[in-house]
Amino acid sequence: MGGAKYWFGAIVLLGVCGAVIVVSRWRPAEEAGSAKQLSSPLPSDAVPHDSPSATNAPAASSAGDVGGDTEDVEPFKRLADSLPFQVQQGGYVSSSGCRDCHPQEFESWHGTYHRTMTQVASSESILASFDGVRLSSRGREYYLSREGENYFVTGADPDFEASAQANGVDLDLLNPPVIKQEVVMTTGSHHMQGYWVASAHKNMLRQIPFTYIIAEKRWVPREDNFLVPPNEPRHFAVWNDNCIVCHAVGGQPHFDLEAMTVSTEVAELGISCEACHGPGTPHIEYHAKLKKNPNFAANQDDPIYNPANCDAKISADICGQCHAYFSPHDWDTFGKTGYQYRPGGNLSATHDLMTFEKGKAQSQDGYVGTYWNDGTCRVAGREFTAMVTSGCYLNGPMNCVNCHSMHDSDPNDQLAIRMETNEACLQCHQDYRDRLTEHTHHSAESSGSLCYNCHMPNTTYGALKATRSHRVQSPRVAPLSEVDHPNACNLCHLDQTLGWAAENLTQWYQQPKPELTPDELKTAASVLWLLRGDAVQRAITAWHMNWEPALEVSGQGWQVPLLAQSLTDDYAAVRFLADKALRSDPDFIKLKYDYIGRPAERQTKSSQMLDKWNGRTLDTIPQDASRLLLDEESGKLIMSRLKELLDQQDKRQIWLPE
Repeated sequence: MGGAKYWFGAIVLLGVCGAVIVVSRWRPAEEAGSAKQLSSPLPSDAVPHDSPSATNAPAASSAGDVGGDTEDVEPFKRLADSLPFQVQQGGYVSSSGCRDCHPQEFESWHGTYHRTMTQVASSESILASFDGVRLSSRGREYYLSREGENYFVTGADPDFEASAQANGVDLDLLNPPVIKQEVVMTTGSHHMQGYWVASAHKNMLRQIPFTYIIAEKRWVPREDNFLVPPNEPRHFAVWNDNCIVCHAVGGQPHFDLEAMTVSTEVAELGISCEACHGPGTPHIEYHAKLKKNPNFAANQDDPIYNPANCDAKISADICGQCHAYFSPHDWDTFGKTGYQYRPGGNLSATHDLMTFEKGKAQSQDGYVGTYWNDGTCRVAGREFTAMVTSGCYLNGPMNCVNCHSMHDSDPNDQLAIRMETNEACLQCHQDYRDRLTEHTHHSAESSGSLCYNCHMPNTTYGALKATRSHRVQSPRVAPLSEVDHPNACNLCHLDQTLGWAAENLTQWYQQPKPELTPDELKTAASVLWLLRGDAVQRAITAWHMNWEPALEVSGQGWQVPLLAQSLTDDYAAVRFLADKALRSDPDFIKLKYDYIGRPAERQTKSSQMLDKWNGRTLDTIPQDASRLLLDEESGKLIMSRLKELLDQQDKRQIWLPE
């Protein structure tokens, strides 16, 4: 590209939002070979370089502080065209064009997290504090500030670092220029929120390297917010080639490889009416003609789609355009115009929908971990990918809107009225209504008689929690060697063994017994998953040790020493979930532990908790305590067994495309 001002490169990655994406990198040509000389270091009184903490601090007051008016910090530029251009073309009218005729539907949608998935940055949309916040991770410090209605981040230039990384430069050897940038857009508003700043390349947006966890009211480094390998390098996420796919309507990236520019357009930010119903112009024109001529409709259908009323497969595809695992059929076309799927179309015609077989083929550079070994997708948010492998979908009318609704539901999970009960399944399986306990072998009022606890257990992972798999299956016991998803029985009965579950499934449902090892016959399944399992099994098990139905069934307290050990897990997500589970115990509700603190501090806290456990006298020792690694007489942790199981831990690297 000879005399071009910028050099452009592209690498294919597994996107954090599930699609395989192209992450674009730019580097000024004049920076080649001289990156290490470009230096504008942060002042010495900032957070230490080896600290991974994210803390609130008073606003900087002296000229030498981060965010002060120093010559080292390049002034920010307020870019009027930094946001994606909102263009109503292709028949789109935006949600405001639907409001007048459909006010109730507009209001119900307006209260959902779909609407607030992507928003222009403002005091209303930004949920985190920016007032004098200092953040530090992986050798970089950042300072957040607010000036009236505007929010800023001062830190290493992300364009500079992304360019260097794409060219193989070790970022730890760099002293990048420090710049002050305005936060112009947000993504997320339910569990966590990310923030985007403008780049030097038209309206390409980069995410600041921290995420705000809403329930915890804390900032964390972005890499510690996802289930990725330990010491994962910094990511320089680009909104225009990843988030645009599902977090906006009618997104068109418009990457120009010749001009090396980005000129992204969307019909609307967030997930609004036309994402599910299709472009509104044909619908409006149809009704205008119908008003003039009532006979007009005799030969034509309304060119709008309602997922609740259309064919089940078409309806499922509408949700699948986002809630699936996919990649483009053609990367060049995607880079220009994005996905051209519209509600009512064939999703597979525009999306290369991923399957277990394709996913395994893509795992050549390590164990990505997107699927369980039985082919079930284990990444949250990919409900379509799971559902389409279910018999209820393949052989019946099952689709997403059987249970979910955008307009008549709890926004938390978008579950329609009574769909949190067995009515969800009894819509089709009426024959079980009068013989529920005969089928479940549990009392009708118990969690063991809720259909989805057994047939859709929480075996997918995302956003620092376990969620329900949408592959409808019957419970099945699998040895740990199969790396299969934890079975529903042992996710409630955390204190029981795989052998116990297999025995009951054989007795009740004539399932063949699997061949299990001595450990799997004598040690509780949850203990094996938490200590020996891979990172996803460990995360899901830790989450269930804080799940109320499981605690009611299997008791509380005995999990403490096992969770204490998990405070030193290699994966930040596992440590986060273990910490939350421990703090659900009344004795540890005030536990002071930082899951992204220094390793030595995490180890000290884990050892202190184990010592506290072994130093106290238990009022009651669980029955058959040895299966929980506890001494039958004293209740102390059997350290030799703990070490034995930890030595067998599945250390294959996990990189979940959440």
